[in-house]
Amino acid sequence: MSTTLEFDDLDAKLALALQANGRASWGRIATAIDVPVRTVTRRGQRLIETGAVRVSTYLDTTMVGHARPLIVQIGTHPGRAMDVAQAIAARPDASSVSVLESGADVVCQLMPRTPQESARLVVSELPRIDGLLSVRVGTVLKFFRSGFDWTAAPLPPATLDALRDKSQWPGAADSKAAAVTLTPEDERLVEALAEDGRATAIEISARIGVTPPTVKRRLDALLALGALHVRTEISSSLHDLRVEALTWLELPPDRVEEVGSALSRHPSVRFCAACTGEAQILVDCIVSDEKALYRFLTEDVAGLGAHRTQTAVVLVPVRRGPMILNDMAAL
Repeated sequence: MSTTLEFDDLDAKLALALQANGRASWGRIATAIDVPVRTVTRRGQRLIETGAVRVSTYLDTTMVGHARPLIVQIGTHPGRAMDVAQAIAARPDASSVSVLESGADVVCQLMPRTPQESARLVVSELPRIDGLLSVRVGTVLKFFRSGFDWTAAPLPPATLDALRDKSQWPGAADSKAAAVTLTPEDERLVEALAEDGRATAIEISARIGVTPPTVKRRLDALLALGALHVRTEISSSLHDLRVEALTWLELPPDRVEEVGSALSRHPSVRFCAACTGEAQILVDCIVSDEKALYRFLTEDVAGLGAHRTQTAVVLVPVRRGPMILNDMAAL
């Protein structure tokens, strides 16, 4: 991903629209943000082609495969954190990988498809990675916010309504339908969209060998069920968000739902989940600077009544969804 490009307000607005609905047509985005469609098309394609914006999709493995996502905290030998992070980021089940400010700790979210994959990952695959000193694994029990439902800055409700199809934005995970079984065609569809979340039905049809109407019907069904989510990752420079931090909160069990729900509504929180382990909630926030992080911790988090909190600044974001951050190679 390039870090030398200069972005303006229109770039930032387009990125927000793509975060709201990464599969929205350029015409639909143009109408929603009131900018000529030719301008939106040209500037939007530039964001995608330069790697400043990446649209993909991901499966909810709790509905497909009956496995829960894992939060893995890894301690590494001195000087090996980037090697370990890169090895994990290359995995197809990696969703997020970060090196923390200690320079020796890596935190990642992995999304195995089945319980068997989950067990194999923890018992045999992670221990084989060179440079590990310690591994702590937590299971995600509930997502309060999982990234696909976050935008780097708030959008007006009318703009969101213009961009999103309500049928493709199901409610909370607890209210979802029963487990979904993917057909072989569905698997190929998901694979194609993981590489390019904006691929058209015609493009996907040519790749996986089914008709465009079938592609559209199956895609709409998977999105409506909540089994598949469109996810847009953007360069932090588009909105001048320079500081990312992870915060673990230790809470009594009867406070987890209230606190998680409150944090999920905070505009700086792009990930919030209830997990097993010493801390009951993990929060990923991204803000403009250290002063904003201080306010978030001392005003927003402090008022939630946690027994104990622990915060670490992300030193190097290595992977975010489908986006591998190439600038890490310079470290």
